[in-house]
Amino acid sequence: MKMQNSTYLKFTLLCLMVFLLMGCLFNKPVKKSNIVGATYHEDGSSVEIREERDGEDNVIVKNYNHPYYFTEEGLNNILSSIYYSKRGLLSGKGRKKLFRIEELQQIVPPIINAFAMATDSQDILVLSASHKILLTDNQSYFSMFIKDNELNMVFSSIKSKKSYDDGRAFSGKNRNKLEDPFDSKGSSFWSIIPMGGQRLAKGRINWLIIDLSNNMFGVAGDSQIESEKINPSRSAYPAINKIANDPRLEEEKKKYQDVQVKLRGLKDLKDEGLISEEDYNGKKKELLGEF
Repeated sequence: MKMQNSTYLKFTLLCLMVFLLMGCLFNKPVKKSNIVGATYHEDGSSVEIREERDGEDNVIVKNYNHPYYFTEEGLNNILSSIYYSKRGLLSGKGRKKLFRIEELQQIVPPIINAFAMATDSQDILVLSASHKILLTDNQSYFSMFIKDNELNMVFSSIKSKKSYDDGRAFSGKNRNKLEDPFDSKGSSFWSIIPMGGQRLAKGRINWLIIDLSNNMFGVAGDSQIESEKINPSRSAYPAINKIANDPRLEEEKKKYQDVQVKLRGLKDLKDEGLISEEDYNGKKKELLGEF
């Protein structure tokens, strides 16, 4: 009888533990990514602005130092100072620069614009392709945000092989291929090498933190930031100063996003052969002139 009672008690405790575990799993906070804008989609690369929302569709507050106004020279210097090493028998030894010159020419201007438009709850998602030979192109995928006057770069991939049909980061079939940088713990195939003024986040080999406290690279601010704090001659786009001095930041962001939608539609028309290359380039120039 005692043995039966003991067995029944154990069974009851086991069931209770299972129910508690299931409750924890089902009550896990729901979080979803929402792409609110893009400043670049071309040649297998993209720069997009993302915010996260909870189960009730409320924006999750991050308290980032956004918007932030980089100078072109400043951001180029930052990204040029990032090194990594490959792991594996055939990977070679020594550190390597993460970004090629042509990559920086492609992604720096749209990253600058994205930071100028982002709110304090939005991060920047970057898919950067390094073009070499067909079928051997490499791509890196990472999130960027600024908090406590430090640039955070969280990577889910570094120089991974890019297949022929990879395109935009968030086109239907590619969205599921890319691991969210915040969910990634790094890779056994690469490692980031911190240099001067850089460090890795505690316990995260894929999370690089860069000190911006000397204000050599740009300046944080809101829509009331003074224009003289940014040297226009060193800025990638005049749009940065325009946004920085316009109190109607939300209106500017919407206008920019509208232009991006039109540009995507225009490219689709060209790809489908409905308009010529000449018409495409002319209309693209006209749309970019709106901003």
